[in-house]
Amino acid sequence: MAAQGVARGYHLMALRTNVAKARVMTNWMLNATAGDDFVRTGFQSRRPATLRDFEYTDSYLTREQIKEHTAALRARQ
Repeated sequence: MAAQGVARGYHLMALRTNVAKARVMTNWMLNATAGDDFVRTGFQSRRPATLRDFEYTDSYLTREQIKEHTAALRARQ
């Protein structure tokens, strides 16, 4: 328990703004009183998480699009 307090104190002091410190302390207090599940959003309940759940992977260029784009840039030179 003492090690956890030291670690949390270190991480809290590493934050720059008081707003960030208040947000982190509020999150820690919610986790301590209501449990970790209270803070989670639950959008991934009962299924494994994938990268698509967190990022818009369909916005990345395909290999062909990259080749077309670089060819168009080279043609301009």
